[in-house]
Amino acid sequence: MTVLLLLAGYGTVLGTAAPRWLARARWVARAPRTAVVLWAGLWLGLAGALAMTAHVLSEPGHLAGPTVHWLARDAEQTVEGPAGHWRALLLGAAVLGAAGAVVATGWLRAARARARHRLVLDLVARQEAGAGWWTVPDERAAAWCVPGRGGRIVFSSGAVALLDPAQRSAVLAHERAHLRGRHHLLSGAAGALARALPGLPLARAAAEQVALLVEMAADDRALRQCAPRTLATALYTVAAGRAPGGALAAGEVGAVARVHRLLAAAPPLSAPRRVGCWALAGLLPALPVLLACGP
Repeated sequence: MTVLLLLAGYGTVLGTAAPRWLARARWVARAPRTAVVLWAGLWLGLAGALAMTAHVLSEPGHLAGPTVHWLARDAEQTVEGPAGHWRALLLGAAVLGAAGAVVATGWLRAARARARHRLVLDLVARQEAGAGWWTVPDERAAAWCVPGRGGRIVFSSGAVALLDPAQRSAVLAHERAHLRGRHHLLSGAAGALARALPGLPLARAAAEQVALLVEMAADDRALRQCAPRTLATALYTVAAGRAPGGALAAGEVGAVARVHRLLAAAPPLSAPRRVGCWALAGLLPALPVLLACGP
């Protein structure tokens, strides 16, 4: 019974309190990729807690006390022997499989939206020879990328007119970082889980924060090729633009916070702290297994 209570408490903390702490942490802006790994660790830890809870419930030996004696007795009759262990494994696999199905469905919907958008681009956009992007006729300043096979970077004609060559290069580097890093998979998975579990604080916070963090990660990659002020000015220029479904826009998510971050030029998180965060992300999903299977 103690193990069951520990798993329940652990899952509750990961699903409610931990997301609030991580969303408010200031250090994440200094290490956005590390923060994304921690968000993934929270999700995996919660999934592990649910799976191990199912395992514990199938093992009557973990339950004690008169209030649950009837549950232990019934469980012993129904799950005793190898068949019970298989049922526990199947139940845990079902929990993880359901989460995987939600993510896969979200990815498929986004992929269909991107495919439709590419068809529209073929009709209305013009590929700029040697420039590395496509231009669509629109006076509003916007820039985005369409991930997936044959990924494309798109500028509106308004953005091309307002951005100088250095700023266009900065935005181009930002969007290329999205394509190379496959950031749409991360934001798509977080968004799909948030739509499936809208009442879970972890789901809501992860969707918002991962979307912002992948933009910050792309900003950091772009800074290898441009000055912070150049990128900040470019983001401010295209901040009002919106990307179609399934695309990633340069200035759509957290533009103000990102501009302040670029101009502040805070030092990156130290290597020991990054290693500690990665270790914590690995420990989060391992702890439920240790609790359930330990002595």
